[in-house]
Amino acid sequence: MGYRSDVAAVFYAADKKDFPVIKLWLQESFPIEMFKNSIRWFDRGMVFHDTHVKWYPDYEEVKAFEAARKKFVDMFCEDGDNGVVGAVEVMRVGENYDDIEYDEWGEYEGLLELNREIVTP
Repeated sequence: MGYRSDVAAVFYAADKKDFPVIKLWLQESFPIEMFKNSIRWFDRGMVFHDTHVKWYPDYEEVKAFEAARKKFVDMFCEDGDNGVVGAVEVMRVGENYDDIEYDEWGEYEGLLELNREIVTP
């Protein structure tokens, strides 16, 4: 069965006025077809959320995701000629209680949250 994780990411514009260019870039450069069942759009960007997946660095899907994320960060989240116009937040929660990764780039707002709860029989 293998080790499973829940993975979420938000790619978004720091300001709504920049959303059209960010959406166009994501539509053309992010592997949307590969993740079509895990993507939804909101008024400033794109949400990626997949649950109970094998998220190993050597998997093609993970490589494609990471390559697109790095390009997005280079283009929209680093201080270039146009300033920082975008943000990315990525969170991965593994099966083990202490296996949580969270990273952010650009003008991030903390849109991803992690809530834990105890479930009893």
